[in-house]
Amino acid sequence: MKKIIVGLVGAVVVAGLGVGLWFFLDSSAIAATVGKTKITVSQVEGSIKGILAERQTVSTTGMQLATGSALRAQQLNFYIISTLLEQTAAANNLTVSAAQVSTRVAAISKQEGSAAKLKSGEVSGGIAASDFPSYVREILYVEALTSFVEKQGTTVANSGTAVQGLVRAQAAKVGVTIKESKTYGTWNPTQVTVVPPPTDPTTK
Repeated sequence: MKKIIVGLVGAVVVAGLGVGLWFFLDSSAIAATVGKTKITVSQVEGSIKGILAERQTVSTTGMQLATGSALRAQQLNFYIISTLLEQTAAANNLTVSAAQVSTRVAAISKQEGSAAKLKSGEVSGGIAASDFPSYVREILYVEALTSFVEKQGTTVANSGTAVQGLVRAQAAKVGVTIKESKTYGTWNPTQVTVVPPPTDPTTK
């Protein structure tokens, strides 16, 4: 019972903090750039709002959910990695069609068994419902790149490392810049991920 109460209070506080910070951020501002591709504050904060709202609709007991600056870094990372995967795939003449995405979304939904279970999975995974198709597209890009490196002679055991290497190389080639570093954190080119800021701006 105590965990449930703490979870509910935490969710309400985070939701409040998210709204508070929103007023200090220019929604049209650029959160980050990946080469010439711009990721706006509006995109990232929209995903965060969706995630926080959806947490109120399912039981989050036992879930390890990111909050505050960690959640912001996580969502910006989602957009950056999605962009890098698409660019990396394109550089190697690989594509993912809308039909492929729709087919996989339907398959995952069927596998989950119900809309409620799917929503619970999205919440647990830190995925806004509106971002689910993009998340599926990301999976398909990873699968396409994995197949690509394996055809190039990479072993199955090393394919994940090889794909990460391709994405890392793409990031180094085009450049990844986080404009709102105090809010979202910094880009780690070695780990190919966003590192949350040392202090959470929502606590100021």
